[in-house]
Amino acid sequence: MPRYPDFARRTQRIPSSVFEKFRSRMKEKRSFLIQLHIGDTYLPPDYSLPIDREFLKAKPYFNRYCHTFGVDSFRRMLVKKLNEDNGFSVNVENVLATSGATNALSASVLSVLNPGDEILILTPCWPFFSGMVELAEARAVQVPFYTRLYSEPDLDIKAYLEPYLTPATSAIYLNSPNNPSGKVLSTSQLQQLSAFAKKHRLWIISDEAYDGLAFEPHQHYCIANLTYMFEQTISVFTFSKSFMFAGLRLGYLVAEEEVVKVINKTMVHQLYSPSSLSQYLMIEPLKNRQQWIPRLRAHYQELRDKAIRELRIPVHPPEGTYFLFFSIAEYLNGRSYWQVIEELLETGVTVAIGEDFGKDFSDYIRICFTNEPWEWVQKGIEKINQVLLRS
Repeated sequence: MPRYPDFARRTQRIPSSVFEKFRSRMKEKRSFLIQLHIGDTYLPPDYSLPIDREFLKAKPYFNRYCHTFGVDSFRRMLVKKLNEDNGFSVNVENVLATSGATNALSASVLSVLNPGDEILILTPCWPFFSGMVELAEARAVQVPFYTRLYSEPDLDIKAYLEPYLTPATSAIYLNSPNNPSGKVLSTSQLQQLSAFAKKHRLWIISDEAYDGLAFEPHQHYCIANLTYMFEQTISVFTFSKSFMFAGLRLGYLVAEEEVVKVINKTMVHQLYSPSSLSQYLMIEPLKNRQQWIPRLRAHYQELRDKAIRELRIPVHPPEGTYFLFFSIAEYLNGRSYWQVIEELLETGVTVAIGEDFGKDFSDYIRICFTNEPWEWVQKGIEKINQVLLRS
């Protein structure tokens, strides 16, 4: 069982990138190295592309394989962002570019969990993570957590988590701001999680997908920045949320250098590297992020408030993300949960199913208040009110 600082056995069986053994020497000779080792072409695409000519001229290698750790200029811009916005003190060796947070999370799971190992998944949680654990032949142990903190903000987290711990437990999956509940963990709550992880030598996989989308007065803190937590934490970020570019399939993770190397080794055998073009595309948005992220966050907070006002059902106002997550148990009125879901579909509105976010949430639904223009969201909420408040 690979509790921190050990890695999964599969990472020892798979080889590194075939050129990794020469990486340091190649770096020394970079300025005059003739690279005949990669199967690529010096030619640019001989066809037109729907990309600005000036961009293509400025990024002449956009079509070529990049380093498996990521484009250097992109990683350096990520370092600047992480140190300025997220409280890290890292360099490029701590950053790995990935094909979205999904790739970062799956490669992390494969790197730290052996078959039969257990990981505590704090729920409700993003549905696909449990599937990643299954693919690693490990066991997902669901711990109902975030919604409980709305009613019990002073919950003794260490005492609460202890009963879920077994000799097979080797990691915790954490997501704050949380999808779907919108809960943003305070520094006090993160410190309790940190103390628990340190006591039991547990890896932390910290999903920071909604970085930048914590609503006032709440603030997003990264658990990796707490004392002695960086070494045993894998922090995962994406361009799908605050950068509004889910279709780009670009993300990155931040960790201790040796951890980055091991996860890179896993990732190389999955997809080699994320798109070079996507990394070049995000350098300027990273540079200019403070010009628009605060405005986006304020707009989403306004949409949250409007959605809560329109919904004639009490909900905990989410502290971040862009979801409302609530139980409809009191509004079934003799119907089954699935009958209500069918009625919603019949009236022309879809919602996310609660049990997909955890076994303890089978009477919940999740709605996203940013996926459609406000006029359509408003109509959708009207339909939800009609179905749920039907006597």
